[in-house]
Amino acid sequence: MTAATTHLPKEEARYCADTFNGAVAAAALSAAWDIGLLDELADREAVDVPEFTARTRTHPEAVRRILVALSSRRIVVVDAGPDLARRGPGFDEAFRTRGFFYWLTRGCGELFTDLTTLVRTDERADRQMRRDSRAISVACRSIARNFFDPPLRDLLDGIDYTTVADLGCGSGDRIIMLAERRPAIRAIGVDIAPGALAVAGEAVRDANLTDRITLLRDDVLNMSPRPEYADAELVTCFLMGHDFWPRDNCVKTLQKLRETFPNGRNLLLGDTCRSVGVEGPDLPMFTLGFETVHAIMDQYLPTLDEWYSVLDESGWRLADQRLIELPAFSFIFHLTPA
Repeated sequence: MTAATTHLPKEEARYCADTFNGAVAAAALSAAWDIGLLDELADREAVDVPEFTARTRTHPEAVRRILVALSSRRIVVVDAGPDLARRGPGFDEAFRTRGFFYWLTRGCGELFTDLTTLVRTDERADRQMRRDSRAISVACRSIARNFFDPPLRDLLDGIDYTTVADLGCGSGDRIIMLAERRPAIRAIGVDIAPGALAVAGEAVRDANLTDRITLLRDDVLNMSPRPEYADAELVTCFLMGHDFWPRDNCVKTLQKLRETFPNGRNLLLGDTCRSVGVEGPDLPMFTLGFETVHAIMDQYLPTLDEWYSVLDESGWRLADQRLIELPAFSFIFHLTPA
């Protein structure tokens, strides 16, 4: 007598296959970006795989499997072995959102690998919460360029400044953009992560801006006045505002910025909030990963309404704002001293 076999209905089996294949494709997308394959596909009608692997000294069969993984999500189309790769119907959106995949798989990959340990209260205390700060800087640079910088430029047009300080400068991309927009200004990039400052330093040197941009290692959550900060009229801080929270800490941090930058007349604060009113299959791009990672790390994520509720108490006034579609539940506040 043989045991009965239970088969999933075809539609439910497809959900499982899509989940599994999507996880593989997410890692493949990050790798394709790292080795330059995504950029070649963006620039060319087609990529000859043997020629690409020989020129870039990459493993031919591994590259082919990356392409097959991407083809499973219709990001690329492959044929002839696969020895030829072309952009698929999903390529443009995948290329635009590549920073989210990189953040997930390269920046936060170890957290998910170690998830079983980190959910056990008797084991997580002895396990370090590790993320790759360099990879996160690279990911956030792409996210900022595509989704935060356009509304940021719009807000900057109405602000006068000669010195700007960018808090949590990460890759240095934003501080370079600010310096290049106005050739007469001075800029200060501040970050606590050595890996991020290393990326920023390379970028500043490549942009020939070492005479106008200073990079400093400092803790944005525990800053004190110093001579380099005294003249900054504009302060920017992107993609780390949730680190200010919970509420009492956020109020104190925002108040401290008033003291640390005594000449600061404008604060541009951009971040992503906790989702409200969506769940399960309706969760948008990035939201699930963002909220899961911060839950694992036991970091509080405020809602947009919670952000509004701290401004008056913290000594800042909302002069203007931009709400951002992707990442969902994101914003840029233009704040001035109350």
